[in-house]
Amino acid sequence: MPFPDQEYLQNLIKHLETRVKSNSTTQDLLLMYSGAAMNWIADFVLDESVEWEKREMEINQLTLTGTNPQWNKIILEQAERSPEKLRELIINNQDIANTFKTAEFNNAPILVRFEDEKYSVLDGMHRVVAAIRDGKKLIAAYTGTPSQNPKPMCEPHVVYDLLKVYHRGLNRDRAGLIAALKFLKQAYVNVEDLLTNRFGPQWIANKDIQEIITEVLKA
Repeated sequence: MPFPDQEYLQNLIKHLETRVKSNSTTQDLLLMYSGAAMNWIADFVLDESVEWEKREMEINQLTLTGTNPQWNKIILEQAERSPEKLRELIINNQDIANTFKTAEFNNAPILVRFEDEKYSVLDGMHRVVAAIRDGKKLIAAYTGTPSQNPKPMCEPHVVYDLLKVYHRGLNRDRAGLIAALKFLKQAYVNVEDLLTNRFGPQWIANKDIQEIITEVLKA
């Protein structure tokens, strides 16, 4: 049965939003919103090994990236990620032109990651598509170049979600939990710190949980 008071829920959401923002840094919020949007922005912006440069880029230098299923059929499949091919498709196919007619351009720099000799759009595909449609040749960009393999950060709630279901008895697969936490610890640069501090005994007093965390940290 749905919760009976939708106005109460809206106020509860506002309260939670205020509480989260008051206890979060800019980096925390970027990580959270990037995770909610399911993109790679925080992986690059928060990685201190990435060197950033603001520049004017030729749009034809860019490698286009995914947006939504309808656009992807054109951008990724028909245009093969090429600005030049997308420009030709828009010019020569009215249906395709109509697909992108709502794309809006503004002067905010896009984000670009330079990997594998490609300048891939990290954020700002709508602006890029609008620029291509409108015949622009250049676009402002912050270009990020990693000096090593990117080291993404894990949202704290990901670790919490795993610990929570075990603690509540919803899934008592102890070996599975340990394996999952070990995977996160190997994959994300901040999980060891989260396990040590944010989910340490001062926050989670459960002895079994702390024994699991100790085993993961020793691995």
